[in-house]
Amino acid sequence: MKKALITGGSGFLGKALRHYLIEQGYEVFTFDTSYGNNTKDHLRGSVIQYADVESAVFGMDVVFHLAGLLGTTELLTQNLEAVDVNIKGTLNVLEACLRHGVKTIFYPTKPNEWLNTYSITKRAGEEFAQMYASLHKLDIRILRWLNAYGPGQKAYPIRKAVPVMIIQALAGVDIEVWGTGNQPVDLIFSQDLARNTVLYTLKEKGDAMVRDTGNSIRMTVNERAEMIQTMANSRARIKHLPMRLGENQAQPVQLLPSPTAADLLGLTASTTALEDGMSATIEYYARLSTQAHEAVLTFYYGRRAA
Repeated sequence: MKKALITGGSGFLGKALRHYLIEQGYEVFTFDTSYGNNTKDHLRGSVIQYADVESAVFGMDVVFHLAGLLGTTELLTQNLEAVDVNIKGTLNVLEACLRHGVKTIFYPTKPNEWLNTYSITKRAGEEFAQMYASLHKLDIRILRWLNAYGPGQKAYPIRKAVPVMIIQALAGVDIEVWGTGNQPVDLIFSQDLARNTVLYTLKEKGDAMVRDTGNSIRMTVNERAEMIQTMANSRARIKHLPMRLGENQAQPVQLLPSPTAADLLGLTASTTALEDGMSATIEYYARLSTQAHEAVLTFYYGRRAA
């Protein structure tokens, strides 16, 4: 049985990828710092420690490198840590894979050119991955992950718009929109993203060109907030706030020229309907306990649900 490693595999999208890799017949291992000890299919370690990475990639057939420090505004005061994890960590993965003959590596990159710590470090990781593909003939697959949403996404400590908006709507507090809300976002259901990522990476022939994942649906931030408000049957108001530091509504994401991963896989028509995906996502958060909702509200506002 072939083996796959997911760095950062205990996270929202790592769990989704794991499901599809198992469907493809892989034995799947996760690697991150989330658990106290190694288990049968989880290797505990940090991507900034080369020895940990080398031990984790040994014997693997494919590596999905998802581990990283996330956030836009959140990382503006964590520049050194972000460089270590997002750049040095990526180099550690590339070097270890090169040394131990892991030929296929997936790297998710950032879709915007905003001037913030996360975008800068992800661009650097992307370019290092392409350099290793060119110089060392590693089989690198790179996709831009747009605005993933779905059941199970954490609302904090990194602010994710969909879960936060849903919890705000369910709690009846203001649904916060940063900026005018006219800026476009491209939503992709987590299961679509995971499926496309796995199948694209496992394709027999590929290259290190940066492509969009496909199966995304474009709407404005205002439309997203209004949709959540309506589908959650919420009386919460929509409140506009100034843009967060490190984000730029005047510089929206521009989609790349086709083909997307979905195009190459013949999955263009396999987009989860936004109403279906959002309904499943709202239902997930509605089932969470009052304490879970209160924890989110307390984290952001120092207040509890009414």
